[in-house]
Amino acid sequence: MSPFPTDMIPNILCRLPVKTLLRFKCVSKPWGSLIDDSHFVKSHLHQSLKTNNNVKLFLDNGAEIDDNAYAVDFDSLNNLVQFPRPFTAEITKYRSRIIGSYNGLLAVYHREEGIALWNPSTRKCHYLPALDEDISMDHDTIPGYNYDNSTILGFGYDNITEDYKVVKMLRSKTQNCFKVTIYSQKSNTWRRIKDCPYDIRINYNDGAYINNAIHWVGDEILSGRNVIFGLHLNTEEYFEVPEGKRSSEDKKCGAYYCEGFSYMNVGVLGGCLCVSRDFSSCPIEDHINIWVMKEYGVKESWTELLYLSRNQWVTNIFHTRAVGYARDGNKVLLDDGGGQQPAWFNLEDESSHLLCIPGTPQLVSTIIYVESLVSVS
Repeated sequence: MSPFPTDMIPNILCRLPVKTLLRFKCVSKPWGSLIDDSHFVKSHLHQSLKTNNNVKLFLDNGAEIDDNAYAVDFDSLNNLVQFPRPFTAEITKYRSRIIGSYNGLLAVYHREEGIALWNPSTRKCHYLPALDEDISMDHDTIPGYNYDNSTILGFGYDNITEDYKVVKMLRSKTQNCFKVTIYSQKSNTWRRIKDCPYDIRINYNDGAYINNAIHWVGDEILSGRNVIFGLHLNTEEYFEVPEGKRSSEDKKCGAYYCEGFSYMNVGVLGGCLCVSRDFSSCPIEDHINIWVMKEYGVKESWTELLYLSRNQWVTNIFHTRAVGYARDGNKVLLDDGGGQQPAWFNLEDESSHLLCIPGTPQLVSTIIYVESLVSVS
């Protein structure tokens, strides 16, 4: 029998789950070195993203005091895994929350303890250094809230410099602005950048990363105009995202005039930027729409995806954010950030049913991530 060609080993290993690869590191020193190699880490990640394998649904306890987090396979909702969170949860302290996910890394925020980069697949965690005192002491904090409009956060990846970055905006006590700092994983430091030119009066969600930028919903400081804006992670410039039509041609609510809305949560759905529009002032019925930007940056590509009325929906519609499509594309998982139970919305018949996974808390905040070997530091 001819010997097994060793050049095929990396191609075979890059198709395996992270848990198996971590065990295989003990097979031999060459295998251990191969699995730790940065080129192999990239190949494994690329293979997972190309085939849509190793995709997990992360379930973060939204109501109970629980030091554990949970994950299941997103397609089957099986193979439950439980692991300790980077920050402990105590009755007298704030709970942590996930502020973003990219390439298998999760950014975790705790109001008292700080921020950590966490890879739940490898169980590795890196705690970010504290901000400089001159910035943190000027922070106009609002105690007692999970989300607040004085601390705005985002996590993403600068694909030009290949650097994972965290953005933290702190409302100033002394100036009418957000002071903005950006963390670089490569340098392991925070750096002050230009102040944010937008105000964020309502904050129900953390920044959404797509196309090398993190996006939020805010208001122009002078005009008060409600906009979707982004911060480019390489140029560190702020910009507005082109707005779509302000009303739907098919008004499902039945109102003759129904164009007064405010943007709520901005997110990423199926690789596209999406946003929810709050029509709580509708004269017929309170409702929201979720719109998807099919082609990034193209105004005409905004498409209305779904309509939810208060009476129709099974959870709190006004904090609703889109998490992801089911594999067949016929359903969308929606959640409100942890206060209620996530639910599936069927795009064909507009039916809904709650997400129920045995062995996990009922009230959870959900986020999709892909298993990877990417280093946290």
